[in-house]
Amino acid sequence: MASDAAGPLARQALDLAKNALLVSLRFMNAAFARLHPFPVPGATLATDGLHLRYDPLALARLYAAEPNELTRAYLHIVLHNVFLHPYPGEHVDAARWDAACDIVVERTIAELDLPVTRTARGARQQATLARIDAALPLATAETVYRLLGEEGFAGEELAELRAPFYVDDHEPWYRMMAAEGEGGGAEEGRAEEQDDGASTAPASGPAENGTDADLPPDAASAKKSHASHRGMDPADIEQKQAPENAKPSVGERFADTVNLDRSREQWKNAALEMGVQLDAYAKLWGVKGANLAMNLRAVTREKQDYREFLRKFARCAEQIRVNDDEFDYVYYCYGLERYGNLPLIEPLEYVEEKRIRDFVIAIDTSASTKDGLVRRFIEKTYAILEQETSFFADMNVLIVQCDAAVTDVAHIANLRDLDAYLDDLEIKGLGGTDFRPVFAYVDDAVERGELANLGGLIYFTDGQGTYPARKPDYDTAFVFVDDASAAASPHVPAWAMKVELDETVIVDDAPQAAGASHPR
Repeated sequence: MASDAAGPLARQALDLAKNALLVSLRFMNAAFARLHPFPVPGATLATDGLHLRYDPLALARLYAAEPNELTRAYLHIVLHNVFLHPYPGEHVDAARWDAACDIVVERTIAELDLPVTRTARGARQQATLARIDAALPLATAETVYRLLGEEGFAGEELAELRAPFYVDDHEPWYRMMAAEGEGGGAEEGRAEEQDDGASTAPASGPAENGTDADLPPDAASAKKSHASHRGMDPADIEQKQAPENAKPSVGERFADTVNLDRSREQWKNAALEMGVQLDAYAKLWGVKGANLAMNLRAVTREKQDYREFLRKFARCAEQIRVNDDEFDYVYYCYGLERYGNLPLIEPLEYVEEKRIRDFVIAIDTSASTKDGLVRRFIEKTYAILEQETSFFADMNVLIVQCDAAVTDVAHIANLRDLDAYLDDLEIKGLGGTDFRPVFAYVDDAVERGELANLGGLIYFTDGQGTYPARKPDYDTAFVFVDDASAAASPHVPAWAMKVELDETVIVDDAPQAAGASHPR
């Protein structure tokens, strides 16, 4: 097949694949429309969040040989963007992240089980998917990434595991991150709002626009119009009209110079729209859409700032220390009057601050609890509270382990106590789950005066249990680490806070920030 003839055929094949998917996935129409075809002869199949890069000749041959393979690949790439996979955070192992993302997307496609996406690769994936299903009933890229790390997958073993799930090249994901963190000038990219039927003439060779390929002629010569700015934020319009302020395109990034944060936010909005529309199709899809719906919720859910959350347990009280913000105006005025230009300043020796004195961390040690996650939860919670501005000098933290009964209580007064506790930490219990014994123990401790200034209780749990019938006299929060455990405990009392935290918030000390530099 001649390369000149392959261009129109490849574009037609993409349209046929998209239309075949829309017959069953009408709620994904907006997501499909966001990804613009970008033909580059000899290139690998890839996406950068804005374009779908492909080799026209290879794509046309793939569709001629097996239409379902192309349809599945198209859905695979769109789901990568919807799940925000091309925007990894800092310090991510690229090979493990690539494998996790491919596994999650292929697992979602397998669960949907559309006739137009059934291929021979499905049989080769079954063994790995069965292992993932056994360990993670509802899987996201983050949870699969951690599972692969815990099981020690790396190198050739990881590559072999990923092989049946491999569809597209993820290299542009990391080049985008590098481009976003670098400085320098850049030419303005092509407008995202180009018509779906616009020309997609193949690109060739390096170009002056900062990409590794020339832009199509119609895009390069396109003029700005009022319509192209319709519905855009004024700041976005300014960014679009001022290419000198745009982020640069470096390395071999093939996409336009689009602000990475904006691109990520647009895909997040597409995921939110998909989630809303998917709810309307809930009866039609039933359990087949469970993994897709869960990933959409994970993407669109606002991340809880754990530090900010813990501040809710602070109480106001006077703290004895030099208050640099206030001083006695009598001495100030006397100094000016007595010495002319020399005010006398004597700071006050007390200040009213919000701090924590007594606090309880309760750990659900039922059989489903992960020892490593418990350890990191305690470390992270204490590390935040132990900071100078969090605790009063005479702090008193209780760490209570409990399954169906209280199995262990530790008193922590300083960081040395915590280190000693974690060195000898042993999860005790591993039975059923009953929350009431912890509350009974804490109530007794308050009555005995051991917790006279109790700031609150945080109960770390990942399963169902029996809740107290009445509200305690102190603030309480039940912390869940994922959607699955939170969904399994829908009846958290109204008087308690129900907090869903990603495991990344607990496991990672540094937040996962999209757009940060990413080593490959």
